[in-house]
Amino acid sequence: MPRAISEDEANEILARPEGQFWDDKSAKSKGSTIQKIGCAFANADGGEFAVGIEDRNKAASGLDRWQGFASEEDGNFVHQSLVKDVDPGVPYAIDWLEIEGQVKRGIVALVTIQKSASVHKTASDQAWIRRGAQNFQLDQQGMVDLSLSKGTRSYEDQMLDRYTSEDLAAEAELCDFLATYSPATEPPDFVHKQRLDDKEGRASVAGAVLYAEAPSVVVPKKCAIKIARYETQELTPKREHLQGTPLTIEGPARLQIEQTLGAVTEMVEALSIMEPGGSLVPAHYPPEALKEVIVNAVIHRDYNISDDILVWVFDNRIEVRSPGVLPGHMTLENLLSERFARNPTIVRLLNKYPDPPNKDIGEGLNTVFAKMREAKLQEPKIATTGTTFVVTLGHTPLARPHELVMEYLSSHDEITNRIGRELSGIASENTMKDVFLKLAKAGQIERVPDKAGSKSAWQKPADAQTSFDVASS
Repeated sequence: MPRAISEDEANEILARPEGQFWDDKSAKSKGSTIQKIGCAFANADGGEFAVGIEDRNKAASGLDRWQGFASEEDGNFVHQSLVKDVDPGVPYAIDWLEIEGQVKRGIVALVTIQKSASVHKTASDQAWIRRGAQNFQLDQQGMVDLSLSKGTRSYEDQMLDRYTSEDLAAEAELCDFLATYSPATEPPDFVHKQRLDDKEGRASVAGAVLYAEAPSVVVPKKCAIKIARYETQELTPKREHLQGTPLTIEGPARLQIEQTLGAVTEMVEALSIMEPGGSLVPAHYPPEALKEVIVNAVIHRDYNISDDILVWVFDNRIEVRSPGVLPGHMTLENLLSERFARNPTIVRLLNKYPDPPNKDIGEGLNTVFAKMREAKLQEPKIATTGTTFVVTLGHTPLARPHELVMEYLSSHDEITNRIGRELSGIASENTMKDVFLKLAKAGQIERVPDKAGSKSAWQKPADAQTSFDVASS
């Protein structure tokens, strides 16, 4: 029997925009269309689609788009398309929905597809993958790459011996989330449908990370976020640079992200950065960039590594250290052009919140780079060290160090190595000295007489020109 939902719930479903995890199709769709979208979701990160909803156009808008099947039997081809006509069959579940009191509008099949460890092909031997709101056909090399990237299961799928599906269904975060979820679903049904438990009643790591009040208590791994403030610009901080006691952020993934953003923002607002003109101003990092880096750390970290995410706030930069090397086929070279979710269930279900922190799927690091450029700051630095993925947001202007030095000297009598490093973000004294020497060779600056060693400084000569080209000197 189909499940009756309210007209408001139906409208919420109709209002969902097509994207990485959602699509809708007409009840008149062919089996080949169902095969394609089923394979695309299973080959990517999973997702949902409804069969029985017409495209938005002049002929069908609002509730009139709900044009479902006359009976469940009429929609049986959806089952066949996902089981018999796809090789291998995709992992799926179907919820049959009708609008309460409006039976004539028909029954809509709400299909949930799970990410699969296999590479799925349609009856025509084609493999498809979901990227954004579109399905893309994979060529032979694409299928090879996908096979390699699916070589291991994520730790998020592991079941927990001391945390049951009943425990998960009772979590306040899950209940609060489902109060906003459409169609209305009871916590136990949601847990089972989203495969956050198993037949033995054990809950998964993904379920605990997303909804448990204290994930580190039920997951036998560290999975909190630690925030530390270091009063230094040194690349390797010492213990004496640590200000106060590091904060530990526990809780469901959504709250971890929100609370970490709040704590880091508060620390940053207390910082002062020297401008090229020499004045001290409050530090400012693009909030979108900071958010994306923290979101990525939470949703893409390797939960099989027993370590916390580390956020270090320095005088001139923020470092976010996430446990785990790059997953699948991802490399530092293709990081901005390719995408691969180590934890597809966490990514997909976090995206179901009314205002999801991972709203723009696949655009995270691209957004970070773009926002840093808009703020006239240098691009973030991305690196892997051992089993850690590190993103560094530096408060370093886009201008060349030579330009920053000359701008500072336009309103100050002299500049020291320390001030030069503070302006430019250069960590090495010798590297900063090289900048001064090049400017001196170009005739733009000279040493301040009678100042040497640690007190050495540079000044503009009386006859210095106002324009220069250090590169040609």
